[in-house]
Amino acid sequence: MRCRPELAAGFALSVSSTSKQKEAAYLFIQWLNSEDISTLRVQLPYTLRDPFRTSHYTNADYLAKWPDAKDYLATLKAASETGLLDLSLLQTDKYEEVLRQSISKLWAGDDPKAILDQAASDWDAITDKIGVDKQKAVYQAWASKSGAYPK
Repeated sequence: MRCRPELAAGFALSVSSTSKQKEAAYLFIQWLNSEDISTLRVQLPYTLRDPFRTSHYTNADYLAKWPDAKDYLATLKAASETGLLDLSLLQTDKYEEVLRQSISKLWAGDDPKAILDQAASDWDAITDKIGVDKQKAVYQAWASKSGAYPK
């Protein structure tokens, strides 16, 4: 079995519709993600930014940052090419909350079968509230993307 990294797409920038400085906010985001600035930022450990441009993986300064930097960047590049996408459904947070609570119950020593049965029931209720057909369409759109499932 081959392990696959997760492509956690968790960094997003946006401009609020109520912003009084929409253009300035947009230009800041554009500057922040420009090739020059993003190359500097991905090299700073406190920014929590992984490389995301091809040029980040080949940047001579980054490759020389520490003795194993080239191996680090090669691993991240390979992971970006083989990683799997997070499951994306409507109201994913509600499903994840059920999972979090279920794991806590398991750690507390509750009956595993009862925990799984309750989680399944809770997930069915969430799906029913959203609408099975709506959720199915969202799932099918996600599943059709490269990176949803291993090849």
